[in-house]
Amino acid sequence: MRRRAGAGFTYLMLLWWVAIGSVMLAALGQQWSMERKRQREIEMVYRAQAIAAALSSYHDLPVAGQSPTWPQRLEDLLEDRRSGVLKRHLRRAWRDPLTADGVWGLMPAASEPHAGINGVYSLAKGTPLRAPAGVSRYAEWRFEASASASQAASEPSLAP
Repeated sequence: MRRRAGAGFTYLMLLWWVAIGSVMLAALGQQWSMERKRQREIEMVYRAQAIAAALSSYHDLPVAGQSPTWPQRLEDLLEDRRSGVLKRHLRRAWRDPLTADGVWGLMPAASEPHAGINGVYSLAKGTPLRAPAGVSRYAEWRFEASASASQAASEPSLAP
């Protein structure tokens, strides 16, 4: 039996092609994973800022005979009837896109009990890709409502 000189060349080229393709697919998968994390983080910031703006709106709504109050639950932002007229500070109950259960961490408005909530943060584990200076974990990235409508909650505030 005579063997040709290039008999194993095709097999070696196929193995090389499979190895290079595997490395490229692994890199692409890592890039997709990073892009997914980036998009979920952008969505988290958008939703948290919307909640903070709704908390400010709830607090600043004039109610006859009452001083301004913060909501006790996020669901209070969906239907506010304190003034006698239905006011929707938030159209839907935004879930945290970074956690499996979608639950937000709630920031109490003051040290006194039953003062309500005036901010949210993500309960997700891990480090953010694009966070403000001084933030190294998602739980440190706080979105706090301002007490007056002139200061819209468009920028996240950092809590120590």
